[in-house]
Amino acid sequence: MRKHLILAAACLVVTLAQAAPIPSGHWQLGVTVRPCADLGQQPNTTYNPRYFDGEIYATQISGDAFRCFGRYLSGSGTFLGGAIPPVNEHRMIGRHRGPGGTNYVLGSGGAIGANMATFASTFTRYDSDLYASNPLAVDTIDTEVVESFDWVDNNTIISTCYISGQRNKLYLTDVTADPLVLTRNTTWNANGYVTTPVIERIRNVRVGQKYNGYAYYGDAGNNTNPSFYAINLVTGASTLLGSLGTLTGAGSFGLWTVIERGGYLYVQTTDNGILVYNMTSATVLGSLYTTYTKAELDAATGYTAQYYGLDLSPDGTKMLLGAAFGNVFELQARVPVASGQWQLGVIVRPCADLGQQANTTYNPRYFDGEIYATQISGDAFRCFGRYLSGAGTFLGGAIPPVNEHRMIGRLRGPGGTTYVLGSGGAIGANMATFASTFTRYDSDLYASNPGAVDTIDTEVVESFDWVDDDTMISTCYISGQRSKLYLTDVTADALALTRNTTWNANGYVTTSVIERIRNVRVGQKFSGYAYYGDAGNNSSPNFYAINLTNGVSTLLGNAGTLTGGGSFGLWTVVERGGYLYVHTTDNGIQVYNMTDATTLGSLYTTYTKAELDACTGRLTADQYFGFDVSPDLKTILLGAALGNVFELAPALRLDLSRPGTDVTLSWPAYYGTEVVQSSSDLSAGFADMSPQPTVMRSGSVNTVIILAGAGNTYFRVRKGP
Repeated sequence: MRKHLILAAACLVVTLAQAAPIPSGHWQLGVTVRPCADLGQQPNTTYNPRYFDGEIYATQISGDAFRCFGRYLSGSGTFLGGAIPPVNEHRMIGRHRGPGGTNYVLGSGGAIGANMATFASTFTRYDSDLYASNPLAVDTIDTEVVESFDWVDNNTIISTCYISGQRNKLYLTDVTADPLVLTRNTTWNANGYVTTPVIERIRNVRVGQKYNGYAYYGDAGNNTNPSFYAINLVTGASTLLGSLGTLTGAGSFGLWTVIERGGYLYVQTTDNGILVYNMTSATVLGSLYTTYTKAELDAATGYTAQYYGLDLSPDGTKMLLGAAFGNVFELQARVPVASGQWQLGVIVRPCADLGQQANTTYNPRYFDGEIYATQISGDAFRCFGRYLSGAGTFLGGAIPPVNEHRMIGRLRGPGGTTYVLGSGGAIGANMATFASTFTRYDSDLYASNPGAVDTIDTEVVESFDWVDDDTMISTCYISGQRSKLYLTDVTADALALTRNTTWNANGYVTTSVIERIRNVRVGQKFSGYAYYGDAGNNSSPNFYAINLTNGVSTLLGNAGTLTGGGSFGLWTVVERGGYLYVHTTDNGIQVYNMTDATTLGSLYTTYTKAELDACTGRLTADQYFGFDVSPDLKTILLGAALGNVFELAPALRLDLSRPGTDVTLSWPAYYGTEVVQSSSDLSAGFADMSPQPTVMRSGSVNTVIILAGAGNTYFRVRKGP
């Protein structure tokens, strides 16, 4: 058995440099964390969520029944600890710095008591387990009520002021963690603060990443062209960077957070989305790079009210948004996995699960977090199965009683989720004739109550996809008809197919492909279109988008000169998240940006045939007969010979953080059974930890917490038996 090994060092600190910001339209919800739910408080507004050391720090504000805060593992949302503050809410919570600081977290001031009539002019230190152990409060400089803060270095913070009349001040304060002491920093002047040019208030101040000699802030609570600024951390002098025009919103509203990551400036508002600018220098704003509209953020979170704070992971691929109703949303980039980052996740084999001989699998599909895999050919080979994505757990399957199915998938529409649907294919042991039917099975897939109905025009359908819950688009398998695409209305129960005449009275269009269409797939971002290519043609075969409203196809591009014979060529074209995956049997997969639904952008990445073969263990001569991409772009399916459907997943990454005296290791849950190993000396090798730490699964991430010892310790995870 192959053992996949991964390594992390407890003493290792990795700083991730950010590439260009995530394009608009490519965010998706990763996890939602809710301190109120984990600590038994009523839900209310969450403020100013933060990233520290690979963890999420989330705080909820308001009176006695609401205030709470928690610490979570980024990416999985695993709850690592939290507290109900004994005295006052905290409008920001974060990791301490400096000698001994990693053993503590620090909470800023906020309102006190059930009626919220007074405010705490303190910082409160908690032990890093966050279970309100040994809370210690110390007075702030000038007894200011601090709303937000950030670390200038391990010993100094910059902070805002919450109380009316002081809201345009920024303070610089020296901090000692143990014992907790705050000292006025006089770098700027004897006062230890500057009065900035903002009109209303500063909600957040954040130290730059590339330009870490500056911090960034804006004028909140002002809808009339509010400005944002850079402050020089040496001199305290502020520079106007830009203004936002007219905003909307009321209550706690406006220009909330300004963050610099990798030379890009993110300007976040409560009600009007996020603008991202290039920066020419630390104090000169460049052009607008992209915009994350409020509507886009709402579509990702499923939430429509205001956002009270923003943070970005150091590499810019994750985003935190504070919100109402107790929620902190972590969004993740929905972008294709980079070339070279795939590894084999699971292999599913319907033939093995159903006692058939192994043969070619065709057109594997994802539906509702499950893999639908079908194997073709005669009586001794045909079979299909349904499996849990990520685990490969067999959920049911069947040997079709009459004909093979060249695609199997979930039915839609009223009552449809209780059934699956198989397209037509060859009949009998000699495969001499073909079934011009669709067959419906009960959803357990154990061939229970199979029911076949004739297709429109008695076409033999090779592949299909859902335009909506009641309508499918499908291809034709028989020679002379292979350039057609049909639109068909479907009723699940009782199963009935009806010619859809949206395009024309025929219910189909004849496309301009030269040879045949093996697959047609409805877009995800561009769901008003479907995508297909010209298979069985090695001379620069074209691929297209078809408008689902009018049946008009648009040429997108061509795949260049290909190789391969038999069942070969440009097999599958899939759009996910604004990226177009163009899959071939013998020449890998090209992934393009799309400018819009019918305009191909630049080549984003290529998964070469050699790369795919290295993951699957197949030979160079072997072909891949079908392809699918999960909705989040994190896994792919490949149909292949010898009964195999391969699910590839991102290469295993072992993340490490060290909160206080603990080491937290996390990795993707799809990896399966794991054994944690450790070593104090790499040259001496690794040994299984005894006893094994408890693996906690949250969503798609596994986590273990290990008590750190003295000196350097190295950890790795191996695949278990």
